[in-house]
Order: sequence, then C-alpha cells, then structure tokens
Amino acid sequence: MTQWDSAAFLRRSAAVVAVVGLLGLAGCGAPSLYPVRGKIIWEDGTEARELAGGLVICESATGVGARGDIEKDGSFELSTYKPGDGVLLGKHRVAVVEYSSREPPPPPKIDQTFSSLEKSGLEINVERKTNEVTLKVRRAPSRKRQ
Repeated sequence: MTQWDSAAFLRRSAAVVAVVGLLGLAGCGAPSLYPVRGKIIWEDGTEARELAGGLVICESATGVGARGDIEKDGSFELSTYKPGDGVLLGKHRVAVVEYSSREPPPPPKIDQTFSSLEKSGLEINVERKTNEVTLKVRRAPSRKRQ
C-alpha cells in the first residue's frame, strides 16, 4: 500500500466509524416506555362509568405528557407518542378530565379539583413492568337549587 492508499483507507475507515457511531446514537435517543393500564373509581369504590369519554392525562417530572381515553367501564390505557405505547419511567402527576359534547354542558360529575395536574393530588409511579393503577376520585359537590 502506498502512502496515498493508506491515507484514503484511514479516511474511509474514519467515515465508516463516524456513521456507525451516529446511527448508534440515533437509537439511544428513543426513551423506554412501559405499559400503564388502570381504572377510575369513586371514593366509595364503585367504577366511575359516568366519566366514559373523558381523559386521563399525566405529566412526568421532565414535562413529557401522556393520555388515555376513559372507557365505558372507567378503565384507561396511557400512551405517550402513539396509541398503546406506554409511559416514561418515574413519577407522574395525573388529572382526570370529564368530557361532554352536550351544549350547554351538564353540571360536572367529578370534583373539578381532579381536572388539574397541579391540584388533583393524583400521582402514579411507572416502573419497568406492566403497571396497573387505580385512581380514586370524588364526585362533584351537589348543587343546591335556589
């Protein structure tokens, strides 16, 4: 091998190593997500079926959000980027948001404190496993008619 051939070989080798290294880094950037399924129940332990169509939302300590639709039986599955993909490890603040397409909207069924990540007091801790959680919520205070 001549001096020029050696230099060309070294440049090509360095380029291949750089490309392989960059491809490896691209794969490292994807966070690991873990399944989170759960159920919303009222304080008395009954399923919160009345909240079907609403959302469970959560936010990690790093600000990454996840959400899940509330099903007819009060169950949900959380997703971060695409349906069913799971949630980041660690602690998450949680809120339960009621939804109604009726106009005007009916009185709330759930205490509105639970619709705020800051005020709900709900939290989940996602571990390296399939996580099953139960969220206990309070009914909205009854409105007295005047």
